[in-house]
Amino acid sequence: MSFRPLFAIFCVFLTSVVSAQTRKWTSTSGTSVVATLVSQTADSVSLQISGRPPIVVPIDKLIEADRKHAQSLWFDQQDQQQYQQVVEHLRSIGERPKTVERLMIEMHNAIPESPYAGLWAAVALSHGSNEHVRASVILKSVVQRIEKQREIDPERHRMTLASANNNLAVCLIKSKRGDSAAAKLVEAIESCPQVPAVVRSNAHLLNEATSGLSPVVFSPNGRTKLLRALATANSPGSGTEMQGLHYSLDFDLPESFNGAQKISGIDSPRSDLMLLAQGTGFVVAPGLVLTSRQVVETTNYNGPKLLTIVTNPSASTWRSELVESVKIHGVKRYATSATIASYNSGSTAYFTNYVYIPLASGHSDAELAALVVPNLNVSPLEIAKSSPVSGSDLQIVGYGRGKDAITSGLQVERGVVVGNSTTSVSSLSPLTSSFGNSRVMQTTARVMGGNRGAPITDKDNNVVGIAFDTPAGGTNAAGWFFGASELRRWFYKNVQTASILDPDPQKSPAERDAALRSATIPVFCWGLRGPSSQQVFSRLTDSSRLNGSVYIRDGWCVACDGTGFFDCPNKLCNKGAVAGRASRQLGTTVDGTPIRGSTVTREVCPTCRGRGIEPCPHCKGGRL
Repeated sequence: MSFRPLFAIFCVFLTSVVSAQTRKWTSTSGTSVVATLVSQTADSVSLQISGRPPIVVPIDKLIEADRKHAQSLWFDQQDQQQYQQVVEHLRSIGERPKTVERLMIEMHNAIPESPYAGLWAAVALSHGSNEHVRASVILKSVVQRIEKQREIDPERHRMTLASANNNLAVCLIKSKRGDSAAAKLVEAIESCPQVPAVVRSNAHLLNEATSGLSPVVFSPNGRTKLLRALATANSPGSGTEMQGLHYSLDFDLPESFNGAQKISGIDSPRSDLMLLAQGTGFVVAPGLVLTSRQVVETTNYNGPKLLTIVTNPSASTWRSELVESVKIHGVKRYATSATIASYNSGSTAYFTNYVYIPLASGHSDAELAALVVPNLNVSPLEIAKSSPVSGSDLQIVGYGRGKDAITSGLQVERGVVVGNSTTSVSSLSPLTSSFGNSRVMQTTARVMGGNRGAPITDKDNNVVGIAFDTPAGGTNAAGWFFGASELRRWFYKNVQTASILDPDPQKSPAERDAALRSATIPVFCWGLRGPSSQQVFSRLTDSSRLNGSVYIRDGWCVACDGTGFFDCPNKLCNKGAVAGRASRQLGTTVDGTPIRGSTVTREVCPTCRGRGIEPCPHCKGGRL
């Protein structure tokens, strides 16, 4: 069917009113028509002109701009369809892991344009049953799908592509193909404006060639290319080096979901988690966020906890990040978090690692917490060298509480410094009853639940302290805080990997205010709702998370390929046996003299003692 005659017939019926679903479509022959796209396939679009039946037009008959627009809509539709299917079935992966794994592979094959099912199916195969060769095949097709979408729009699936290449690199390392793995890690590095922590960690691990990776073939040329990519890439934040190879499940949401994700509320990063506490923190050094201890410790919860922060909260595309670890004082009295918790299904889920710093007997310290956040691309604030004096004006710049905490933006509480700053911490809350007489200050500005841990500034927007907590009893002060002197003392005593910035006298109050709003971020503390048997994919199943860092450690030994054994190192050994020689009488001569000779015999290998294999020295039963 010719495109030009159809357009010529219907052009006379066009009106000047174009609806939101209507646009001008132009054919390769140059004719145009205003029509609504009512349906489409991978190869054609169905266009509806007012008052006329829909017409089906092959995509290759459209000009490039319209063709790309139609293909982009088609990819959005396919991504949305597959994403919804995947999320629905991920909810039951803990109860039916193998069934869901097969379903994901079927979804991957059924919708050949979308990468979601293949990305997660491959991780399930390689992480769960060590089928890394099969996973590699699936991941290669995932990369091809993403590259096809990026031909239409280079911004599509940036994060998904980085995850796919990273995971493919892990599978190739497990296949002992170091150069191929390095090439994929380079592609993962180059596909993102900032190097994800998991990609950087895997690249460093491959470069270092630890004992567990020693069988991997890795040429000097491949190593050079990998190191060059790491050196020239944008890798902000101090981060925390991970142990072992990790898969990434970071992904870009389908376009149709983006608007729904810009919600006013705060959603759990995993469906098995509930919100325990929320507060405010601020960046004091690369990759480090300072907040009140009250935000990350609670007296009524004893399980593992996951901490998250939100960067760029004032923008329309704010981002949630996982907190790798937190440093606080004390003993494991209330929080018992660990980096990894084992679940009944045998899988793992990640929590924030709590590092407790013991106090010397008779001493006290500020009730602060330092959060380690990999890839935190936020400039630190400058901190005053001394605390404010009594009667000084100040303001607490932090977030509120509840469902609109982020969308309401930063809230300012104004007040003055009260008293002589010698109040005992022991009177403030049950959590701190054993910590003696740390120096805290009082203010008439209110310290509410959401702004605990917020920076406190003077009239020129210099950071002069950090909000701590609310008084337990009646007092003329509305809040407690630690001054800049106490903040600095705590930081330099307990955080020995970074330094605090001194104030720059050349900066104006407006410049300091802009920096303050950029570096002040919400902090959330999550705990388990109850006993859970969900798998690692539970982080994704609530369909409410923003793009954030989700990664899974591979627990299989690379050296023995997860078998737990090596072939016998004796090259003469064949399934536990070696050839030997034995002398025996072959016959006699005419005069009766024995004729002796040697024959080949089957002997037990002295190296493996007849087993044909040796236990792998790097693992136990193939698992690290």
